[in-house]
Amino acid sequence: MILLPSCKDEDVVPTSQVLEINKFVWDNMNEMYLWDDFIPQNIDINKEVDPKILFEKLLFKPTDRWSYITDDKQALANSLKGIETTFGHNFKLFLLPNSNNVVGIVKYVVPDSPADKANIVRGDVFYKVNGTSITSANFRELLFDNDSYTLSFGEFTLEGQITQLEDKTLNAVVIAENPILIHKTINFEGSIIGYLSYNQFIGDYDAELVDVFREFKSNGINDLVLDLRYNPGGSVNTAVLLSSMIAPAAVVQNNEIFSKLIWNELVTEFIINEEGEESDNLISRFINPDVNLDLNRIYILISSNSASASELVINSLNPYMEIILVGEDNTTGKYVGSITITDKNADHNWAMQPIVLKTANANGVSDYVNGFTPDFIVEDDFDAELGTLTEDMLSKSIELITGKTITDPARIASSATPENMRSIPNEQVIRKQNMYYEMKK
Repeated sequence: MILLPSCKDEDVVPTSQVLEINKFVWDNMNEMYLWDDFIPQNIDINKEVDPKILFEKLLFKPTDRWSYITDDKQALANSLKGIETTFGHNFKLFLLPNSNNVVGIVKYVVPDSPADKANIVRGDVFYKVNGTSITSANFRELLFDNDSYTLSFGEFTLEGQITQLEDKTLNAVVIAENPILIHKTINFEGSIIGYLSYNQFIGDYDAELVDVFREFKSNGINDLVLDLRYNPGGSVNTAVLLSSMIAPAAVVQNNEIFSKLIWNELVTEFIINEEGEESDNLISRFINPDVNLDLNRIYILISSNSASASELVINSLNPYMEIILVGEDNTTGKYVGSITITDKNADHNWAMQPIVLKTANANGVSDYVNGFTPDFIVEDDFDAELGTLTEDMLSKSIELITGKTITDPARIASSATPENMRSIPNEQVIRKQNMYYEMKK
């Protein structure tokens, strides 16, 4: 018998580039991470062979579910701009009652995407991928690890079974998704109501967002329904802009406090010493935008996918105006924000998006870990197109505004979706939940 020496983890030596990346991770996390006091200091970065594993070891879990690292900094930059490789159909997964089978129901479709060109629409139900039934055991593998697949679409019978309609093959492409999905002015029972379905806070579309509000202003809207049910967050600066176009005129004219930015002790001390206690990096204020609706009340549509910068808007507007929340469940509860950290002087493509701050509104309200609860609970039933008067969340908002109930008996009677279906979190949506801040020099 020939005995060979065992290979232990500590015998593996990191390459010089891995050591460089490890130092990049270690130094920046110890300086910028919100929960820096909880970073284990007994880690030898010279023995860590995988920067991703090192990064994970530094996180304050389970509180921090959002910090991440990547070896593709361009892909990270693109994702924050809404540029992704996608099929274009945003869906929600459900576990069928008394079964391990899973179905997907389309929430919305990105215009001009592969899904749009395949005539997939909101409410479409799919239950197979490449001929394989979707289950609780295989849905990740089937739905999130492919750049091409064939979906089998069907419809529910009155007994809750699925009958097949047709198969559609989709090939993912790179898309820059415009976060302004729908905007329209609704005239109903003497009320002029603006509706905006807004799906991510992306600075590159700020000019278009201003144009939408300029149109609302021109149309003389009296009330606004802001649909954030599918919005996982994004740019703090864009959240300030959006809120400044909504808030009472006196609030924006006086540049009242939008939010307070709370960093770790080291960063806070540095900012105060360099810029003072009124620094823009400590206090974010409402701005004077090109257009302001001067509203005293707003209706916001929410779901468990409403996160981060979406919640920031709710929390920051709350001290200054009446907020009516309509939705099926609480928002995510992400009161913290991140920044993008890259190593500009190094020859590698790694970047981090760690949590570095938490926010509080002008009244000091922060740490809303359980999210915001709907004032009126309305399910997202997918039976009507977004922005139509019979879509349940919007129709409830219009009912609250006008005192008039909107009904569509034909649509209600045709709904055959089984009751008691339990939703499965969409991992890709959870990963994207973000509120990122760009430090001001």
